Amino acid sequence: MVHPSVTPVPLSFGACLLDAATADDVDAVADAFADPDIALWNPGARRPGATALERAELWVLDRSGWAPDHCSWVVRDVDRRLVGQVSIHSLDEEIDTGEIGYWLTRAGRGRGIGAAAVDTATRWAFDVIGLARIELFHAVENEASCRLAARCGYLLEGTARQSFVYGDGLRHDEHLHARLASDDVAALAPPL
Repeated sequence: MVHPSVTPVPLSFGACLLDAATADDVDAVADAFADPDIALWNPGARRPGATALERAELWVLDRSGWAPDHCSWVVRDVDRRLVGQVSIHSLDEEIDTGEIGYWLTRAGRGRGIGAAAVDTATRWAFDVIGLARIELFHAVENEASCRLAARCGYLLEGTARQSFVYGDGLRHDEHLHARLASDDVAALAPPL
C-alpha cells in the first residue's frame, strides 16, 4: 500500500467533486450536523460541550488535511454546494485494508451523488493507494446506507452485534459490507 499524500487530492465524478474541506465549509457542515439523521448515524457530529459552530470548525480542521491512516473529502454537487462527505480511514498498510464512511445532507440524498461519491473514492483507494479490501459498517437500522453499500458493490458479509455506539448513545448492531479490489463491479454512472 502506498500512503496517501497529506495534501488532499480532488476527484471529479461527472459534474460533482470530491474536494478538500476548507474554512468556507464551516457553516454548511454546521447545518449538516443539525440534521437528526446525520447526528444519529455519525457520532462525530456530536461533541459534548461544543456549540454547533465549534463542532463544525473542529471537523473541518480535522478533515482539511490527510494522514497516513485516513483520506477525507467533502462532496460538492454541480453547483459546488457541500452535500456530503466521504472518508477512507483506518488504513492498515500491513494488510492493505481500510474502512469507508460517509454522510449526505438532505439536498444530496436521492440524487445518486452519494453512491457515485463512494464508488469514486473506492476506486481511487484501490487504484492509487493499493488497498485490497475496504470495509463499510452501518447500523442495521440505517437502511439507506445498506442500499447505498449494495449499489456500490459492497457485499453484505454479516452482522456485528452491538459493535458501535451511535449518536443516541446506544450500542447498535451493524452490518459489515466489504468490497475487494478484485471484485468485478461496474462503475456507477455519474449523477446528472
